Amino acid sequence: MSAPDRVLRSLTFPIQYLEIGEALARELGQDIDRLYREWGIDLPRPFMPWHTMDGVHMKRSLAHFLASAPYGPPPIVAFMAHFPLTVHGPVGMLAITSANLGEALQGAIRYAPLVMPAFSLRREDVGDEVHLIVEPLVDFGDVQDFFTETVVLAPTKVLPFLKEPVLGASVHLRHAPLGDVRQYEAAFPGRFHFGARHNKLVLPRSALAIPLIAPSKASHLMMKATLEQQRRSRLDVRPVTREVKERLRAGLLRRQVPSAEEVAHGMALSARTLSRRLQDEGTTLPQLRAEVCIEYAQMLLLETGKTIAQIAEAAGFSDATAFSRAFKRARGLTPSALRERQSAPAPATAAAAAAAADGSDPNPIAST
Repeated sequence: MSAPDRVLRSLTFPIQYLEIGEALARELGQDIDRLYREWGIDLPRPFMPWHTMDGVHMKRSLAHFLASAPYGPPPIVAFMAHFPLTVHGPVGMLAITSANLGEALQGAIRYAPLVMPAFSLRREDVGDEVHLIVEPLVDFGDVQDFFTETVVLAPTKVLPFLKEPVLGASVHLRHAPLGDVRQYEAAFPGRFHFGARHNKLVLPRSALAIPLIAPSKASHLMMKATLEQQRRSRLDVRPVTREVKERLRAGLLRRQVPSAEEVAHGMALSARTLSRRLQDEGTTLPQLRAEVCIEYAQMLLLETGKTIAQIAEAAGFSDATAFSRAFKRARGLTPSALRERQSAPAPATAAAAAAAADGSDPNPIAST
């Protein structure tokens, strides 16, 4: 069910994102002024960097793009063709000036909330792969699937700036394809899998070391300083909570969950001050540690064949029993029950049902 307008209006997006729809409108010969009136945007142009739009504007613009997209290929193909990496503003510039792909993705994850409040973005490492998992925070109704595709595929815009191609990438989306899967794969790197358990972009971990074509340390530091200032000034983000969760996730990746003293030291705080600030934001370090560990464990349950004991150890629990108890408190069912539920055959989607009726395969590539 789509979120009500009052919720959508509480979200803030950079006005630059409208440049994508504007570029398509010009290509189609549409009246740009009329377009902005339809979207309900009344701002002097050219737009300035401090101008923003809300979620209602975003929803209307995405709906217009879907209605206007060229017939044939999936709409995301035309959308991303008009989608420059720099449309993200300082976040895009931070990526371009990074030393390597790993640094670019690290910046994208850290500062994504500044430009994309409708989704959360996190990294999970599974074996030799890096999973960039995208989770919707607000339902945009009829445009939700298309919106999700734009967010999952946005990191691929940095790939042309790399000195080497990335091989072995894959894209996983929970919804049914919005067109021919072969056309998705012709337009973007990697294999596409629809009806997946998560929305995510998967890359080989070795690709993180690939350098960019023209890194700039000075420009990178300048963009980072700008984004840090914006990050601290955001009133709708719990800065201490977010920082702590990032440090806990980083510790899990190193198989070393930091103690309260280690987290506080890394943030130049005393353990008592850290505890007080987390309480001011409505949480505690044990609560955040449990959230991060359960989140990571759930991903391992669904994406790997590790045993419950192996997952418990990887997620920082003392043993499988403690892990199972904590997981059931957090998710309402045991780890084994979750894995069994997810392995059960999923109900057919509308696309699959339609394909069955005419004898076609809705996902010909993934089924080979």
